Amino acid sequence: MSATSDNSLVLEPTGERMVPENSDLFTFWEHVYRYAFASRFVSGKRVLDIACGEGYGAAALQKAGAAQIIGVDISEAVCLHARSKYGLDARPGTAEQIPLPDRSVDVIISFETIEHVPDPHRFLGECVRILVPGGKLVISTPNKRIYGQNGKNPYHCSEMTPEEFACALNSRFHDPRFYTQRPHSAAWWSPRTLACENPPWGSIRGSRRLRRLFQRWTFPEGIQGPTEEQRRSAIEIVMKVAASWPLPLNHYVVRPQRMWHREKSVYMVAVAMR
Repeated sequence: MSATSDNSLVLEPTGERMVPENSDLFTFWEHVYRYAFASRFVSGKRVLDIACGEGYGAAALQKAGAAQIIGVDISEAVCLHARSKYGLDARPGTAEQIPLPDRSVDVIISFETIEHVPDPHRFLGECVRILVPGGKLVISTPNKRIYGQNGKNPYHCSEMTPEEFACALNSRFHDPRFYTQRPHSAAWWSPRTLACENPPWGSIRGSRRLRRLFQRWTFPEGIQGPTEEQRRSAIEIVMKVAASWPLPLNHYVVRPQRMWHREKSVYMVAVAMR
């Protein structure tokens, strides 16, 4: 969530916070799958969820086995909501001045945060400061080249290209490993074209209709919004997704970046070590 957000946006459906009760199809499922991905890194760890928002994600990580979970968000009202709804340790603070002592957490989860921060390198420096040696940063941000095709997001001030994202992480962290989410395009020989929004075979008559039919059978969340029951049980949905097998048609799955796929994705994800 933006480092310049206002409390009036606490639970409003702006698309910048994932609020289970009212977020749109893409916002809901993108975030659910990111937290499902993050859950594999938190067992027995002290975890910070920076820009924790409404709190469902931090609560899911707690259920996934985190020894301690702390949420930080710029909005005091959001923190109050997270404390009262989920019983979280949610504290007000900014990404550029994280209210935690040096070397105090093992894992930092940072989903869709860095693009809101005027000085991304200062934010990454703060992450280095509070991580223990060998600690991990799990981070995502939109790909400027693809995401920006839909026009400028007024809440974003530091969108990055893949090269800029990699450079920023390499300047502060060791051995960053990169992943992708919501593939936009890929080489015609890549199996990831099955999940692409703009596949090379998309102009073939009837191909998109056929794919939607298969999605409806195997991956209904790809084409329809969450049900009311799913909205009420976002934590359980995160856990269910974390335990599920990634289907080829599922464009929300966080997959390892492989250069031979020539994949261009809407979102970039990385796991980097302090």
